[in-house]
Amino acid sequence: MFILYAVILGIIIGYLVGGKVKFIVQKPLKHIWLAISGFLIQILIFSNITGFQFEKTTMVILYGISYILILSFVVINRKVPGIMLIGIGIILNATVIFLNGGHMPASIESLEKTSIGKQAEILRQGSTTNNSQAITEDTLLPWLGDIFYIPSWMPFSNVFSIGDVLIAVGVCVYLILGMKPASTNLADTK
Repeated sequence: MFILYAVILGIIIGYLVGGKVKFIVQKPLKHIWLAISGFLIQILIFSNITGFQFEKTTMVILYGISYILILSFVVINRKVPGIMLIGIGIILNATVIFLNGGHMPASIESLEKTSIGKQAEILRQGSTTNNSQAITEDTLLPWLGDIFYIPSWMPFSNVFSIGDVLIAVGVCVYLILGMKPASTNLADTK
């Protein structure tokens, strides 16, 4: 949900600098189905839908496929402002997730300061919740995990990572620059 703040901020700044959302629609991203498919796989993996519980190996394979789809979308659209930052953030998140057995390491202390703080107790007991597990002394690259937090008094309070910050900045850049009208070529007007 951290990214939702980036979307709102990007649109507000985009309007403040004279942009309009309609200009983004006029510049569609290529093969967006790749990103949508990747995110749908991740939703399916971590949902509690009956019949869609996966064993660990299958979950990691599906997670890998989802990242391949999402990163393929990033590579195809790499020249679009903001997309490469999003891709770098995704790579950082994927790296820490895969190095730690398919779950995002999360700081229990940060999680306790969010509105979903009750999940901290689940992680403290060694279990996982959604795609998170507690940061321990065995965690690889813990500084890439969910170590930051949105306080409990704010809407959509949760923990987030350095990768999420880069994704959010990329989303803002994409929206702000994408909301500007396409530059007009003077040769076309003659």
